[in-house]
Amino acid sequence: MKKIFLYSPYWSTYGGGEKYILAIGEMLSRECQYDVTLLSTDAVIQKNDLAKFSGIDISKLNFVKVNDLNEIQHVVDGADCFIFQSNVKKIVTQARHCVQIIQIPYSKITPVSLIRKSLRGDIKEAGKDILRLQLLKYARDKSSLVLTYSKFVQDVLLNNYKIHSNILHPPIQDFYETGYDKKNIILSVGRLFHGLYNNKRYDIMTEAFRKMSDAGLTGWEYHIIGTAATDGKSQEMIQNLKKVNQKYQVYFHLNESFDVMRRLYNESSIFWHGAGYGIDEKKNPENAEHFGMTTVEAMSAGCIPIVVNRGGQREIVTPGVNGFLWETIDELISHSFQIIHGNIDRGKYNSEVRKRFNDYSFPSFQKRALEILNPFL
Repeated sequence: MKKIFLYSPYWSTYGGGEKYILAIGEMLSRECQYDVTLLSTDAVIQKNDLAKFSGIDISKLNFVKVNDLNEIQHVVDGADCFIFQSNVKKIVTQARHCVQIIQIPYSKITPVSLIRKSLRGDIKEAGKDILRLQLLKYARDKSSLVLTYSKFVQDVLLNNYKIHSNILHPPIQDFYETGYDKKNIILSVGRLFHGLYNNKRYDIMTEAFRKMSDAGLTGWEYHIIGTAATDGKSQEMIQNLKKVNQKYQVYFHLNESFDVMRRLYNESSIFWHGAGYGIDEKKNPENAEHFGMTTVEAMSAGCIPIVVNRGGQREIVTPGVNGFLWETIDELISHSFQIIHGNIDRGKYNSEVRKRFNDYSFPSFQKRALEILNPFL
């Protein structure tokens, strides 16, 4: 039986990248009957935590704790395939094949960019960039296969680092469930954190909702659900968001269960996404949404997406067919009022968003993943 190992240093972030890896592992175990092992350097997280967060059946996957990257090299030695994700450090092993997942569309790291970060006092981040250059060089020269989430990421990596990759869109779970009625709810889903990459821009979207409310909108609510980072800056950001929105129908669901998220998807009518708002994609492509997993999840449950015209979102949403793209707060508000005031055929849009979701469903992912991975297993 072939032995496959999968590793992410970010299990505890409970993000889209972690779902991606778990889905690959589950598929290889179920469809190919391979011996699949998840590796974790996180001392706290447990296998059940990952299953609960993701909603993916990983019961047949092994789960092994390791102390550090050196131990991973020892454990993986001689395996048929090692699949890993990292945003900083490369992992060199003696596995027969190495498959590297690159989530982030990195801007060019140059001596000038390193000096600028250092002069700004970002010494730690400059140090990480040096490690990232090694990671990207390993992907270009040594990895058997590089996987990216979207054409957006693929193009950036090819243009900036000459990295050739295959697109494997993330598999999106079907959140649709009978027994729910659509309510006057606008929904956003995603981690709440203060970080270098992929700010979800809840500040901008709550501002839009406040403007709509001040303009006379009644009977509608804005709900935000996601895991909350525990560091000081992230907690300060969250408290500021709560404070500025306390007089409005804005609700925060932090670190809630999978079931609560499923209910909100099914009850919500509109889905908002703002990651990448206001950025220059050529200068800072990493600050755009790399794909847009939550957008497709919302579409599976019949939500009409209104997403910022940046990054991978453009590959998902076709304006006027299955959703809307926005550049400014006024456009976000205008598109939302079109739906709220009944100026579009909501039944037609609901049908189209469901159709688009099927392009990213688990069966579609499974077929594509096997086509890409088979030569390296």
